[in-house]
Amino acid sequence: MYNTYMNDKPGRAPAGLFSLLHTAGAAQAHVESKLAAVDLSLAKLAALSVLRDAGESLPLSQLGRQLQIHQTSITSLVDRLEKQGLIKRTPHPTDRRSTIAQMTPSGRDLLREAIKLLNSELYRDLGLTGNEARLLIGLLMKMRSSWNDIENPAGWEPFEVGQDSLLAD
Repeated sequence: MYNTYMNDKPGRAPAGLFSLLHTAGAAQAHVESKLAAVDLSLAKLAALSVLRDAGESLPLSQLGRQLQIHQTSITSLVDRLEKQGLIKRTPHPTDRRSTIAQMTPSGRDLLREAIKLLNSELYRDLGLTGNEARLLIGLLMKMRSSWNDIENPAGWEPFEVGQDSLLAD
């Protein structure tokens, strides 16, 4: 199927997109299988990471916005994290309509364990050199930027595809 698209120059975009989508699905399944060992899902890992980056607490509405998920889904995700003792809900100090998701010490510990696990068992096995990984990140960030999928693209500049990249002619 891919060869048909690759032989036709206008079809390179669909072949690249199909390859990207299949790769994303395979990567997600691989990450999920690794995270199962520490009783986490990719969604739970993302929520804990966002909380860590935000100083370990956020209103549920902001957590949902940063994770780009619907309010109903964030409520369900927070329910599951709270059931595991990884976060707790607390009332917002100034807004009675809002609830804060606060990471617990157990959540902090499990996040560290999950990151260590992914670093040791997953990321080293990508088969890419450092330059190839930087190029891949640059290309993916360029795509996401063109789709306005990145709220703040600042900070990704070191990964931009430019004259010094592997793609330069």
